[in-house]
Amino acid sequence: MSAESSRSNPPLQTPHPINFLIIGGGIAGLACALALRRVGHHALVVERRDRKSSRGEGGIRLPPNLTKIFFHWGLRDALREKALISHTILFSRYESGEYLGEQVWDQDVLRETRGVFMVLTHAELHDILYEAATRAGARVRFNTEVTSIDPEAREVELATGETLTGDVLVGADGEYGPSRIAVVGKEARGGPTGLALYDTILPGKHLPEHLASMRKDNTVFVAFGEGRAILGYPVHGTEDFAFQFYGPDENSQGKYGDVPSVTIADLAPPVDPQLQQIVTHARKAVRVSVRSHDDLEDWVEDDGRLVLIGEAAHPFPCGDESLRCLMQPGTIQATAMAVEDGAVLAKLFSHLSEDRQIESFLFAFQELRQARARSVRAGEFGSAFYMTMDGDGAAQRDAAMKAKSTQGGNVLEGAGGDEVVNGMWEEIRTIFGYDCEDEADDWWVQWGLLRERALAHAEGGDDAHAAHPPPLLDFSAMTVQVSSSAADYDG
Repeated sequence: MSAESSRSNPPLQTPHPINFLIIGGGIAGLACALALRRVGHHALVVERRDRKSSRGEGGIRLPPNLTKIFFHWGLRDALREKALISHTILFSRYESGEYLGEQVWDQDVLRETRGVFMVLTHAELHDILYEAATRAGARVRFNTEVTSIDPEAREVELATGETLTGDVLVGADGEYGPSRIAVVGKEARGGPTGLALYDTILPGKHLPEHLASMRKDNTVFVAFGEGRAILGYPVHGTEDFAFQFYGPDENSQGKYGDVPSVTIADLAPPVDPQLQQIVTHARKAVRVSVRSHDDLEDWVEDDGRLVLIGEAAHPFPCGDESLRCLMQPGTIQATAMAVEDGAVLAKLFSHLSEDRQIESFLFAFQELRQARARSVRAGEFGSAFYMTMDGDGAAQRDAAMKAKSTQGGNVLEGAGGDEVVNGMWEEIRTIFGYDCEDEADDWWVQWGLLRERALAHAEGGDDAHAAHPPPLLDFSAMTVQVSSSAADYDG
């Protein structure tokens, strides 16, 4: 497909393989392990849950900036076997079912991004990454709970009393895992926003007739209303449909990975009568409290080699803006940001030739990824207000969307002086077109090589400080002693 990435060159292999101990075997951890193995490093993943539980429930959407990475990694065929390509979003009102219009993603835009939109289940994506990572040589240990982390010793203790060590510890265990606490120094779980997401699956036979395009064209369906919203899309080859309901959060409890326990019929009203079939027949839902989070100042632990990625570093949904973000591409960026983290970390460490570079690479990772994650979240906030106006503002928004639809236009693309929507559209193009691996390569060319050349020049001189790296990117050097062998990391 012309819109898809065609990059197929094998990745640069590190001349100095080291051991990465990855805490957490979800999407972030497995993607990171695969990325590191592709460039020649050893990777051991430890996951507290069994494999079935860690696969998760519900659906997941993959934006172009994410599918582009997977295509680079040789996962195009595996994704095509499980995922569906989607080009259209259908918008309506939650309470009345009033049709507001569609957004059909422009093929020229997708061609620029070198990716596509895909939808599948979390379990299917987890399986794809697990099989690819283990096939590449990574080891994954399930039912292996980390109870404490010593970043300075680069050591973790398991619930069994066993200890594991690595040259670099990667915290991919989410907002509630021990890695985040080890870096921050305390729990940093965010605060309640009054909103909750309810994640469920609808058997395909119960899909309402007016949403037939979800099956025929792999359409994503969005209904937004006053304090509530619905997002849905096909999975399992259109045999089933993933739905996420947003509504009031009464007790600020619940997270991904919990057992499905909520009956949608108990929380959905007042919903469009045409959607009642979904409400009645949807399976038990996982309840996820939408929480707000402050940006972490540090993703790298000061005294050791522990780095955070994924939800451990930048939890999504995006706090009190989550309902607003629901209609924007931003909410599909949580998984993308986690995978981008692993891709950038691996790209940087593909240039590793000596242990002394490890710290500078970790801080380069933090610098690159913090800026990207924060800009994506900021973009969500800026564009979201257009989609969540109340009262007269909502009526004007709806009228504008319907007018664009009547004219045959896309409802998310502005026209003329509609600066809000035009700005939002440009943000979308920027977010989807971003290539995280190119960004990491650019850092190496602009800064990493400069540092190495400066160091080589200094070591060739007689200066008393010649043996030390120049101050430009000096993040200090540490001596590494690892008790685990490479065989413990690679399968």
